[in-house]
Amino acid sequence: MRLSLRYTDETGLVQTRPHAVVQQMNVGVFYGSTTGNTRMIAEQIASDLRPALCANICDRDIRELEHFDVLVIGASTWCLGDLQHDWQTIFSRFDELDLRGTRVALFGAGDQREYADTFTDAMGVLYDKLVERGAIGGYGFWSTRGYSHVASKSQRGDAFCGLALDQENQAHLTSARISTWCDQLRDELALPMGLRRAV
Repeated sequence: MRLSLRYTDETGLVQTRPHAVVQQMNVGVFYGSTTGNTRMIAEQIASDLRPALCANICDRDIRELEHFDVLVIGASTWCLGDLQHDWQTIFSRFDELDLRGTRVALFGAGDQREYADTFTDAMGVLYDKLVERGAIGGYGFWSTRGYSHVASKSQRGDAFCGLALDQENQAHLTSARISTWCDQLRDELALPMGLRRAV
């Protein structure tokens, strides 16, 4: 069995190339959380994907990101498009990382009504930095349909560069969106139905 590996070329376009299926991929979910919303989202994603690790980035060494085949990264957007504090604190250290060959998928939380022109900006900022450090993007892109934002650094054409969630205005849609997105990731990454969580 083979899959088509998606990657972002130098022009920013998503391309595909044949790639052999990895039978057991090491998946890590990392997030930053201030109010607890992003943590709860990350834990729901982890309960579905069952990664090797689900952790707040503030509790880990950023170099651990280099140890995974697949990274699922989550962040909320604060004020006028700012990174959440945990990510902001370590953002400059991303330049130390070599993420070549690591596949990345992102999820982000924002408020599309109060901050309509910076909705989930942090997700876009992190996505661009991860790809800059060699990570393979293009996974987990999510349609912009059903959102009322004006602009976002996370938007790529008619899709976000990851799962966009709004706990302020669309909390009732969060669980279903997460479930659908996890199914999408399993398909795109050829992940098994559940990966055993490291104890």
